[in-house]
Amino acid sequence: MAHQSHRTPQNQTQWPRPAAQSQPQWHHRFRLSPPPPPRMSPWSSAQVPDSSWCDENFLLGAGMVVFQPETHKVVVLYESKKKYWFLPKGRKDVGESLEQTALREAYEESGYRVEFLPLFTQTSAPGPPSDRDAPFRMNCEPIKIATHSYPERRRRNYTLPAGEYLSFWYVGQIPGNAVREEGTGMADEVNYVTHLLTVREALSRLGSDEAQVVSYAYALYVHVRPWRRHLS
Repeated sequence: MAHQSHRTPQNQTQWPRPAAQSQPQWHHRFRLSPPPPPRMSPWSSAQVPDSSWCDENFLLGAGMVVFQPETHKVVVLYESKKKYWFLPKGRKDVGESLEQTALREAYEESGYRVEFLPLFTQTSAPGPPSDRDAPFRMNCEPIKIATHSYPERRRRNYTLPAGEYLSFWYVGQIPGNAVREEGTGMADEVNYVTHLLTVREALSRLGSDEAQVVSYAYALYVHVRPWRRHLS
């Protein structure tokens, strides 16, 4: 059987090949993108993708918004050398609960002995079987969680991998006659200066992330103020 050539004979009409389909001119101007993640409450950012991190890729920490109910002021710290304002917060030590971390960091960084301030939080945590109504009463659950990515960190003989820092925010209180103690901070905290500021002053000095924490804490605090005398 003779070999059949797949080339077009010279006497056969050669039809033009269809040109490669190009994207319409508007394609690059109106490129479709995936829908944005659903928003949650007005006090929260959008949902994040489901993730899973092993222990070497995350840090847990806790911070506090500390009110003085007698004056309605809030404790804010100032780093006098690096010139920035912030709330007491730090990493959780091994064997320590997040609540213990929040109280310890508030004391070490501010010099005040702080107690938790019960509030009508919006917690999604369920009540235990013996007290299903617990979430609907004043409680001391964390009011916010923040996540911050941190890069790979190189040390002299090893490298620490990148990860996520999860901060749990609580609300605390100090009495009107609270006395601040000196020398409670770590060696790298000697430049911390403690201030009692009005909420408006605190919001004007803090960065946007921590200002939002104070705003939400104050909204919960204002809500509970009319009930405090009745419930105490």
